[in-house]
Amino acid sequence: MVLQVDHAADRSDPPGGDAPAFSSLGTDLRLWHSAEAMNDSVAQSWSSITGWLAEHLPHGLEHLQPPATLADISGLRAAMGHRLPSDLIAWLGLNNGFGWQADFGRLIPFLYIPMGIDHMLRDREMLQRITATVSPDRPLSDEQEPAGTRSFDWLDAFLPIGDAGTDCHLFVDLREGEHHGCVGTFDNESDGFSIPEWFSITEMLADVADALTLNQPALQDHGRRLHAATPFPTRPPHAWTPYIDDGRLRWSSVEL
Repeated sequence: MVLQVDHAADRSDPPGGDAPAFSSLGTDLRLWHSAEAMNDSVAQSWSSITGWLAEHLPHGLEHLQPPATLADISGLRAAMGHRLPSDLIAWLGLNNGFGWQADFGRLIPFLYIPMGIDHMLRDREMLQRITATVSPDRPLSDEQEPAGTRSFDWLDAFLPIGDAGTDCHLFVDLREGEHHGCVGTFDNESDGFSIPEWFSITEMLADVADALTLNQPALQDHGRRLHAATPFPTRPPHAWTPYIDDGRLRWSSVEL
């Protein structure tokens, strides 16, 4: 099953937490009409990634879940209360993440395996509970800051999409602003979220596909941006190169 995104309909949602839950299949179909206007870049990158897995780590595809349904994506959108980026919807229309038993390494550098929607929402609820316990008086102003803005706390507008099996999460920032839909990492035990790793799901998938198929480092742009944003850097900017070790995909830090 492949879903198309009606971009105009998606942009018509009110910003913030006022996006209504879908009440009918007809509403869903106005947002995702047909297979033909699928985000080509997302589809091409994902095809390259899964093709590389099929050739080099075929067991990695054993726990890849089927595409998300309209009901799955409607439920995600309603639970988040924020509009979803069109490329995230497109990606979910190709797969619904990997199952809990996936054990082939880390597909998204350098720690993450893509989650299914149920896993996304469970982890989000867990992180919300942790934040409410640890920072009960946290200011709500960060929720209103533009997407991509630093946050020390986990925000309601953060949607986890990658599992590291640690206190770190890969997430999509659903706050409004120029960088709505950017992808970042959140470290619950360190400094939260600093700057985006990628500015979209499209950019992330293209970067990973190029790293795997062209054997080149991923996150080069992020490495340079992070280095430039560091007041007194102690090392050159770095990126991540893929390699296979004992049947698992891993990523090695390399200087740029």
